[in-house]
Amino acid sequence: MRKSISTLLLLLAVLSAWAQRTNVREEVRADRNKCSGLDGLYDCTPQALSAAPKGYEAFYVSHYGRHGSRYAYTPRTYGMIVRMLKAENEKDGLTEFGKQIYARMLAFNETAELHVGDLTPLGWEQHQYIAKTMIHAFPGAFGKGARVDAVSSPTPRSIVSMGSFCTQVARLRPNIAVYEHQGIYEMQATRPNNKNNPLRYQGPELIIPYAESSEDYFLRHFPSYKEVLARMFKDTDRCLGGRTPFEVFFQLYMLVGGMQSLPEDRRVDLDGLLTPEEFAILWECDNYERFREYYGYKTACSAIYDDMVGKADAHIAQGERGADLRFGHDHCLMTLLMIADIEDFDTQPADNDELCYWFYTFRSPMAANLQLVFYAPKGWPEKQRKGRGDPAQILVKLLLNGEESRFGKLETAQGPYYKWEDLKAYLQARTHLFVTYND
Repeated sequence: MRKSISTLLLLLAVLSAWAQRTNVREEVRADRNKCSGLDGLYDCTPQALSAAPKGYEAFYVSHYGRHGSRYAYTPRTYGMIVRMLKAENEKDGLTEFGKQIYARMLAFNETAELHVGDLTPLGWEQHQYIAKTMIHAFPGAFGKGARVDAVSSPTPRSIVSMGSFCTQVARLRPNIAVYEHQGIYEMQATRPNNKNNPLRYQGPELIIPYAESSEDYFLRHFPSYKEVLARMFKDTDRCLGGRTPFEVFFQLYMLVGGMQSLPEDRRVDLDGLLTPEEFAILWECDNYERFREYYGYKTACSAIYDDMVGKADAHIAQGERGADLRFGHDHCLMTLLMIADIEDFDTQPADNDELCYWFYTFRSPMAANLQLVFYAPKGWPEKQRKGRGDPAQILVKLLLNGEESRFGKLETAQGPYYKWEDLKAYLQARTHLFVTYND
């Protein structure tokens, strides 16, 4: 009977998720933050969570987090539009609106290009909030004798994000051990798809299921792109300067969406450059491009799940409270969603125009995070250290950006809680789809 109820709840969750997915385009048009996709801001609204199973408490958290809000990650996002405006200004090729944008961008770019990739104050605050929320929601994981280990990718914005998070943990729980690490070895847990990673996994060839290129997708969905260019430039062909419309609008989309991450006194007013409908079309084009980019990362990024499984088992075996924190990037987090089929993210519909119903970048805003929260009967860690704990009692809940989420069609033991032995087997089976292990 209990299994039937669990299956029914799972079916209802799937149907509910599908009902939401069919409205993705409408959601994006109505919400500029979602429309910003990977440049969206983390939602700091408190989330309602299910109560712990009766007699249980959280004792360990395994976390993967994206760095917080930052300046654009490439100087092209700021420099390309400035160079286009400059070239046409010298030829009297700008409209009055174009001249206004040029003056604003010229002043902005004097300092912005020096900050490319840097974490902003907002990015620091996001990780302070997430750390505080985690500690208050799962106090048992940060109790007496707890140990917190944090690792980061090599990029400064990830390292500083780790510092923000760990500073908050140390401030709120001054009596527990907090360690921060960063190095080549840590890449497997933070950015394993880095081309310089000597431990990078190998696996079967992963063929992108859609033949249409990102550029062709853009041209098919946004044939009226010249209307945007005409707001700034008198000659909508010459202004490209040999660049393709796709590469210009790829950067323009990130310029507009990423402006909200910057300090208010640094932002540029770009109102009137894109209509809400145009911005939404660019989101969908960028969404498709990111899918094509991240699809092949499944092999390398499976190392993150292997790290999670290995470190969780070590904490369980030792009866140790605490947390393992990993700080990296959107491309890794989005790939983790695909690898484990979280919320059916690994679904590829036959029609690539329907991909946005399953794969959507606004699930990885700045400071996005995935957490596995481990529960055991109260006092279990102490019993385990005395050799009296039963690992079969361990339950795990998945949180994505603070919201309770699900692993594909894996059945839970109760409510949102999975048996650890079931979840571990599921994760190992999923990574075996993408990795050629040398057993």
